[in-house]
Amino acid sequence: MAEKAIANPTVLAIFPAGEDRTSLAKILAPSDWNVTFIGNFPDAQTALRRSLPGVVISDCRFSDGHCWKDLLYEMGEMGDPPPLIVADRLADERLWAEVLNLGAYDLLAKPFDGREVVHALTTACRRREHKQAIGGARKPARSARSGGETGLSVGVGSGG
Repeated sequence: MAEKAIANPTVLAIFPAGEDRTSLAKILAPSDWNVTFIGNFPDAQTALRRSLPGVVISDCRFSDGHCWKDLLYEMGEMGDPPPLIVADRLADERLWAEVLNLGAYDLLAKPFDGREVVHALTTACRRREHKQAIGGARKPARSARSGGETGLSVGVGSGG
């Protein structure tokens, strides 16, 4: 019996240009996931206001001084935020506990393992869909603020 398709197979991936983007694009190319790559925190804020992805995967720290906690806080202001998966080269038990205790969905180690990435994205989306199906509590949506988006949106197979 075939597994039901994910309703919103979209990923907002917040990583600077380079190895992590290339790796994620290669991992997700054979799947139905559509990835939008964003390079920094302000562009992620704008992207989240424009379109709600199924899941967000993010670097632990951003070059502008923000980190995943800032992103989680920002997402917490949304009415029905997508799950956040954090990624870091120094993924250890302490960071994993912090990520989960503060409300993010999961922590992935870099360099990425393809099976772990696909599993984390899929289970995060399925959990959110289940929560929505049973009528999970919703917060009031926040008001939109202005800002420009410079992110690169790619179909996974495009090599973006």
